[in-house]
Amino acid sequence: MGMFDWLFRMHKPRDHKPAKAHADKSFEIAGGFLSSPSNDYHGLCKHAPGKSWAVSWNDATPDGRRGGHREEGEGRYILIDLINNAIVVNALMSRPNNGAVADNGSFCLEDWHFGSTLSGTFHVFTSQGLPIITKALTANILQSGISRNGLLAYCLTANSPTEDGRKLALYDLKEGVELFAVTPQRAFKRIGFDEKLMQLVVKVSGGGEYRYAADGALVDEDAADAALLSSANYTDVILTAETMLKDGCSTSELERILAAVIGSRALGADDNPAWKPTALKVQGLAHEELGQGREAIGCYEEALRLNPKIGVKRKLDALVKRL
Repeated sequence: MGMFDWLFRMHKPRDHKPAKAHADKSFEIAGGFLSSPSNDYHGLCKHAPGKSWAVSWNDATPDGRRGGHREEGEGRYILIDLINNAIVVNALMSRPNNGAVADNGSFCLEDWHFGSTLSGTFHVFTSQGLPIITKALTANILQSGISRNGLLAYCLTANSPTEDGRKLALYDLKEGVELFAVTPQRAFKRIGFDEKLMQLVVKVSGGGEYRYAADGALVDEDAADAALLSSANYTDVILTAETMLKDGCSTSELERILAAVIGSRALGADDNPAWKPTALKVQGLAHEELGQGREAIGCYEEALRLNPKIGVKRKLDALVKRL
């Protein structure tokens, strides 16, 4: 893990001082919010799967007058031990967002930082508010999460011109280390965990899934492609089909791709002017690879009518000449 060591900042941040636990039945949780009048606090809230813990965060200035993007004014976060009705952690963070908590009380938060730079910090804390992971990033954070028993956490970043842009990272919380940070090559709807195998489980629209192993490699690329070709999201299907066609496929794979792309058009691609030309292009590519020249020509011609810059003019001319 030496190549990632420099990315980690395992020190305890200045502004994350956990408060002593104290019984406080004045808080109320309802509709995804936590209110604690005695602490002058109101914020979004999320429960642990077992409902024994709750984490709450408020991305606003201390007076509550300004939230979201700003240059100063730290927000707050609170961890509640629901079994003992105790506030265990009550601390400050620049812009806390998207919290999640495990059944052991470990919790994660995203700090979206002051200002407009592409940056963020992914935090994971113990149930006492002590840092496990503090990962400063030169990219905005898209999403993150923690596993049910607090053994793993993940973080996904948005595009950025830096090396932190568009990265999916998995963390081992028992050891306090990053297991991998890779650029995801395939689409997904949501992310889960297999704590026993130390893997990320990627869920696809429509019920399919694929996995990343602890080294960041796909466990089964064919399973990933199959899951995405069966997705209920037509963009997933079309982009996956196009990628597979570039890599070369067997006849059976080509037939499966063709059927999936035709199906994606019925899922809604034909109703989207931005996606119908792409669907026709990919369908034409599949027809051409299968030796179905006339069907390919029909798809290419329609795609070009809808979008003259779709990129199949040379293919169409060559195919017409050949036939």
